[in-house]
Amino acid sequence: MNRRQFHCLGTAAFFSSACVRSLLASQFDYPWKLGVITDQVDFDLAAALHTFYRKYSLKWAEIRYVRLDGNTRYVYSDATPQQLKQLRAQLDDAGVRVSVLDTAIYKIALPGTIPVGESPAYANPAHQELSRQREDLKRAAEVAHALGSRRIRIFTFRRVASPATIFNRVVEELQAAISVAQQHDVTLLVENEYDCNTATGQEIAGLFRAIPDGRLKHNWDPCNSYEMGETPFPVVWDQLDHGRISHIHLKDAAGKEWRPIGSGKIDFAGQFLALKKINYAGTLSLETRYRDPRRDAYASSTESMNGLLSVLKRI
Repeated sequence: MNRRQFHCLGTAAFFSSACVRSLLASQFDYPWKLGVITDQVDFDLAAALHTFYRKYSLKWAEIRYVRLDGNTRYVYSDATPQQLKQLRAQLDDAGVRVSVLDTAIYKIALPGTIPVGESPAYANPAHQELSRQREDLKRAAEVAHALGSRRIRIFTFRRVASPATIFNRVVEELQAAISVAQQHDVTLLVENEYDCNTATGQEIAGLFRAIPDGRLKHNWDPCNSYEMGETPFPVVWDQLDHGRISHIHLKDAAGKEWRPIGSGKIDFAGQFLALKKINYAGTLSLETRYRDPRRDAYASSTESMNGLLSVLKRI
């Protein structure tokens, strides 16, 4: 920070806290490709790009749900070709690139299994539903390309009481998915989702040892690890294959309560320092699960992003 910027921040201390936080976003250059899961801010993509993205000078977007023709749709499965062109135009006009296309692929029960605590709707689906997942993956690849991305988030099936008992089956299904990914030139990102079968550090590390193919990468979510009763950093972090981490979700919690970044139990300062140490070059998305007392998505996301920027400023 130069002297002019220093005095600017000093003067801004007399203004509203909102002005100060805006300056925090613009007066320093964090070393990562930072964005947000857009529907956590607003289902209207254009509105999120015009407000939140401008406020924080963000250049990356993780796309999941978007309001299309007055209805909220899961983009990978529901958007028409014309709607995809419109979304791409909105992103291009804002100078924003898609980091990851979110899907719900393999977030179903593996046939023959009954997930822990699941409703009957998820329990023991027909084999036809499993085969449809591969067709969904092909479509997701087309959608990702249309939006200018080659990365797709997937899962490892709804969690069972003993994930180790179906580990080989999960690996087999993911290897089949990798074949589809190769044909359609996309990379698959597996999230350590707490209600799926690779949630803990040991489980996700074992998965990547079993599948060395570079088409399979890791969407690391420290808070999901925390929800499994773990210490994400440094305990779980030290178990992970850092070279396979391609995307990171940022949210915070204390116990079972979602919190703004920096006010929960996740050691984000330590995590970011570790990312600097390994020269992490992937993308990151704020995932605003936290909601303020008014349940205002935009205000909650702003509060959490301000907390994130405060942590980044400290390191």
